[in-house]
Amino acid sequence: MEAHSLPPSPLRPAEPEPTLLVVDDDPDILRVVRFYLSKNHYRVVAVESGRAALEVLRTDPTVELILSDVMMPEMSGLELLKAVREDPFLADMPMILISAEGETSKKVAGLNLGADDFITKPFNFDELTARVRNQLRLRRLQHEVVVANDLLKQQNERFLEDLEAARMVQMALLPAELPDNPHFKLGSRYLPADRVGGDFFDVVHFEPEGKLGVIVADVCGHGIAAAFITAMTKISFRGACGPQVEPGAVLEAMNHALVPNIKHGYVTAFYTVYDPAAGTLRYASGGHPPVLIFRPSADTIQQLEPEETFLGSFEGIRYSTGQVPVQAGDRVFLYTDGLYESQVAEGGAPYGMARVLSLIRELRDRPMQAVLDGIVDDLVRAIGKHPPADDITLVGFDILGERGPDS
Repeated sequence: MEAHSLPPSPLRPAEPEPTLLVVDDDPDILRVVRFYLSKNHYRVVAVESGRAALEVLRTDPTVELILSDVMMPEMSGLELLKAVREDPFLADMPMILISAEGETSKKVAGLNLGADDFITKPFNFDELTARVRNQLRLRRLQHEVVVANDLLKQQNERFLEDLEAARMVQMALLPAELPDNPHFKLGSRYLPADRVGGDFFDVVHFEPEGKLGVIVADVCGHGIAAAFITAMTKISFRGACGPQVEPGAVLEAMNHALVPNIKHGYVTAFYTVYDPAAGTLRYASGGHPPVLIFRPSADTIQQLEPEETFLGSFEGIRYSTGQVPVQAGDRVFLYTDGLYESQVAEGGAPYGMARVLSLIRELRDRPMQAVLDGIVDDLVRAIGKHPPADDITLVGFDILGERGPDS
């Protein structure tokens, strides 16, 4: 059956009018429905059978809604509805069925097949127009949601790409390898909470003096913003540290560089320099958790408590340098608060420093790297399947004699 389309109306709005497909085997009903819908600025394509309707749907991509009678020869409105819903290209097409009074079973069957609305003969044309308008509005809203979701997906993919690039930068900031020296033996573990974390550590081997500089820092926050601040933290550290520069002066220079560049947030840091010739550990802290010195000979763990505030928020902060003696056999541990603040799986209590101190003693006979691995592995088991809420960084070094162990 040939489809019939009304000529354009002179009162039609400037934007394209929605195209409606009307299906009914009664030519009189088709003529009247076309007349009323066209008056409301719809483009109407009218056919007298379900098979003709399918042919229009396959050739006319402008159709936005189907208005079909239920009772028709060859292919009923329910069969047409089923064919539309089974076609992946047409499945979301709004479809209003027209049924005679008393055809409740047909309505139930239509709703089960996915009809969007029903109207009963004889129908009021104002009601018909309102139902058509509502279905078209709903379809366009659904289309806008799909477009918005696609846009959001694209933006999320770009964000993930940026996040991955920031992660690569972040990982490049960490030491590629740890220095080797007969006076000390280093180890490290780094476990970010997200793709990009806020923790940072660096190691500097000052030659020919043989001094070892170790810094551990924690940027407030995570993600791309934290990665940028972390990069600035490393740049400022590398520009400030030197074999004769006191740790307090290094933190002061870092703070001076960070304050103008951090609008929100802050950085905590602990920097220590081991001098093998003097047998001392000189250090400075900016609001960072205390560094631990385990002395196995006396079975004591000394905590070097922070004395000054964090970096990046206040200009002109003075950072003092402390000093403690160390000897062969002592073990030094630097870390971030994610180590002891992570919530364990059972009960949600924090992992806690008591457990860390216990493991340091328990693993005293193992090499430094094995100690750090043992602590972090125990923490991972304790927190269970859930990822840590904060980054976890742990750096340690053994004070050796003139000839260190191979392990």
